[in-house]
Amino acid sequence: MRIPDDIAVLGVDNDETICRLSEPNLSSLNQNIEQGGYDVAQLIDRIIRDPATPREDVMVMPTHIVTRQSTDIYANGDQHIAEVLKYIHENIREKISVDELVALVPLSRRLLETRFKKSMGTSIYDYIIQTRIEKVAQFLCEGMSVSEAALELGFSDIKNLSRMFRQLRGMTPSEYRRHVLHPER
Repeated sequence: MRIPDDIAVLGVDNDETICRLSEPNLSSLNQNIEQGGYDVAQLIDRIIRDPATPREDVMVMPTHIVTRQSTDIYANGDQHIAEVLKYIHENIREKISVDELVALVPLSRRLLETRFKKSMGTSIYDYIIQTRIEKVAQFLCEGMSVSEAALELGFSDIKNLSRMFRQLRGMTPSEYRRHVLHPER
């Protein structure tokens, strides 16, 4: 099987060395290890203060997926949709129009949109927006500012970006960045 053409592969722990040495580079769940450390320290403090404190598991929840080549496109049985997905992911930093995508495959616009929606469960336009917002979230998790992430992805209007981000993520990009980078606050 070819990765990511036939199957997408996602790892855990986001160990940069392992992820970058894999061919193709491995996408991975990023876990909030720092917050887990704080939670363990609080548990240890409670146990030291009161040895009768019940022991409990400390859960470290994932914060986001760090997308690399192993999931850049989703495994898709429709080769035309796979080609469109690949183009979207390779060119996500550019403005992509549906007409550009129609030119890639031997399908009419209507047929492409119908097959895409059936395969992906969303419209092409919404998929592009969701993918761009996911990329913004990834950049924010990597420490970029909102304006840097917006610039990197060609968003000319930060207010529009914030509105779309809030619709999809339930918070503004600044709130998301603060939440991911400083969860204890």
